Amino acid sequence: MDDQRTIGEMNSRRKAFRVTARTGFIVAAAMFFLPLVLPLVGTGAHAVAIVSMTAAWAVLVSASSFAAMAATKPGGHPWVHQVWAVPVAIIVMLPGAVIALLVYGSLAAVV
Repeated sequence: MDDQRTIGEMNSRRKAFRVTARTGFIVAAAMFFLPLVLPLVGTGAHAVAIVSMTAAWAVLVSASSFAAMAATKPGGHPWVHQVWAVPVAIIVMLPGAVIALLVYGSLAAVV
């Protein structure tokens, strides 16, 4: 009986990790692409849009970490993935900011 409860608890935790990962992938895409609507409907540059587009990269890394946690084998340590996710999320914000500036800037220049 204890083994089944342990397996049930692990599957419940994995399901939570999968749901969090899926949600993170959707939110990251929304955070990156929705601010691109601002130059189409308004005028001027919006700094909040660039900040949101930059932060989307960190959310994407976090979602990837939760996806890796969901795929951890039984008896493994899923929290180990957080060790690499935090520094990687910080590091990807620099190229994420450059990409956000280029995409948003080029779209604002065209419109």
